Amino acid sequence: MADVAVPFPPPPGPEPAPARSRRPRRRSADQIGDGGPGAASRASIGARALVALSVGVVGFLVAAQLNTTHRRTEHLALESESDLTRIFSSLNEESAALRDEISQLRLELAALQSSAERDQLARDATARQLSDLQILAGVVPARGPGVAVRISDPKGAFEFQLLLDLVQELRDTGAEVIAVNGRRIGGTTAFSSRRGLVTVDGQDVTQPYEVLAVGDPATLDVGLRIPGGAVDTLDALDGTRVTVERRSDVRVPALDHPPSFKAAHPLE
Repeated sequence: MADVAVPFPPPPGPEPAPARSRRPRRRSADQIGDGGPGAASRASIGARALVALSVGVVGFLVAAQLNTTHRRTEHLALESESDLTRIFSSLNEESAALRDEISQLRLELAALQSSAERDQLARDATARQLSDLQILAGVVPARGPGVAVRISDPKGAFEFQLLLDLVQELRDTGAEVIAVNGRRIGGTTAFSSRRGLVTVDGQDVTQPYEVLAVGDPATLDVGLRIPGGAVDTLDALDGTRVTVERRSDVRVPALDHPPSFKAAHPLE
């Protein structure tokens, strides 16, 4: 039998090295304190704990309230009818007492408000009275509607007596404030003459004379023009001319020297 050639298998090669498992590298996001998933996990746990604590506290408070209400209900249920009547009567008395106290407080508040209003009205009236007295005394300037009387006397026929009569006639017709040539006329003002000149409180007054008066313009004008009155008397003088002008705003200064009292004093 002929020999059959059988191929000889090749020699075995080197075996491959076993693969080594690699340990995954820790990412920077997982490091402590970097705000990554670890921090989020801790925050979630804290939030859950806070919610659980809140729920527990609310539950405790609800249970306590229910327990208190239950105890009160049981206590009232154990009371007799007479005791319940007494308790109800006591509550009604307390309620009535509180209503009375509220009413009293309201009355006191109304009285205080009324007193405050009266005090304010009294202060306002006092302020008005003080203002009137200051104007009357001449210690403050004054203004208002009135008239302006102008007198021209080129020949010197005008004398201080005529000026005094004119001022007095203005007062009689309702003048509240009067001034002559810018000088306030008061209750102690003196009229005289010196070296042929008219003087007011010792001060010379030269022409043209201007007399300002605060009051009702129509009343003052008509009063001065009464036949035989101040205007007629002045017009009768030789060369003297008088004009009366109604004005909506007349301004009068205060007295140069307010009066001082040495002997008189208020009656207490």
